[in-house]
Amino acid sequence: MTKRYHIRRAESEDSEALITLINDTPQEGSISLNFERTPNFFHATHTTTSDPEVWLMEDTEEKRLAASFSIGKRLVYINGEKRWTRYGNDLRIHQDYKGGRTLFRLFKKYRDLMQDEWMQTVILEENKASIETVGSGRLSLPNYHPAGNLVTHMIALNQKAEAVEHTIRQASASDSTQMQEFFEQHSKQKQFYPCYDFSNIESDDPYYRNLKFEQYYLCFEDKELVAVAGLWDQKSFKQTRFLSYSGKMKLLRHISNISSTLFGGLNLPKPGSLGNYISLHSVLCKNNDPSYLKSLIAEILSAYRKSSYDALIVGFDKNDPLHQAVENLKRHSLNSNHYLASYGKEPDILTQPSAPKLMYLETCRL
Repeated sequence: MTKRYHIRRAESEDSEALITLINDTPQEGSISLNFERTPNFFHATHTTTSDPEVWLMEDTEEKRLAASFSIGKRLVYINGEKRWTRYGNDLRIHQDYKGGRTLFRLFKKYRDLMQDEWMQTVILEENKASIETVGSGRLSLPNYHPAGNLVTHMIALNQKAEAVEHTIRQASASDSTQMQEFFEQHSKQKQFYPCYDFSNIESDDPYYRNLKFEQYYLCFEDKELVAVAGLWDQKSFKQTRFLSYSGKMKLLRHISNISSTLFGGLNLPKPGSLGNYISLHSVLCKNNDPSYLKSLIAEILSAYRKSSYDALIVGFDKNDPLHQAVENLKRHSLNSNHYLASYGKEPDILTQPSAPKLMYLETCRL
């Protein structure tokens, strides 16, 4: 007798079915969001993890996907050393299957795959359903160990930029070696900072899809490279749809948009529309100095003020001093919880005194 539910590794031919599942399972909150993946689910997956691993659960009777999850790997800095680390995302369970044993079956597979490993995962603070699930203590679930908080800013691009206090210019391919040396020296100072290989920029490596050297901005002080930040338009393969606003946010959206029209600032998209933004990524400053980032953002605001984009997206550890670079800018902020999930003991990197105090999560790779 054939089992009704079948869990297997996803293949390229599953893209359309996975996109349908994504569209049917939005992220709830005062702003209901859906993180879409047209035209190909796996294009975005390859920018999240450089070694993707997507699993799905099929309902063989209804011939549809009941659920999916991803636990691929990427190379990040852990305690100053490069380490392949799992990142868990795209845990989606269709509403029609949430009342049964779907979650139990999925996490049994999780356990089989993870063994003694741990993985990173991020959940929007307002996604109460997911947070309640990970804190439920069910035997099938891994233990979710709190590992910091992420604050993501949507910065209005139509606002006037402050004066740039440092020398800023766009990068070119000839800067690759200097950028690599800068990152090798400084990125290890933050936990989970991605390990980047700048020789893969403008290559066919899917982890660096659509990235160009000219999209990176370099900050100099007395001719010394002191900060780097890149821009990434991911809309061709990864989109954020603003489905609805609820509670106070429904009223605040109208008030905010009126104010933005009159005085400049961020217009929140209409319900059902896609966010029109560009992401700031690979943010790295010598000594984590926010003044360098402030100059970089001022230069970008000046260059993109009249562009077709509405917002610049960037996020940092809740305790990161780099937030000072955006504190006077018109923006909307979202909070997320970062966890290390495991079936074994608490990951030792959470308790080691010598571990970096700040983490860095690339918001456009979540």
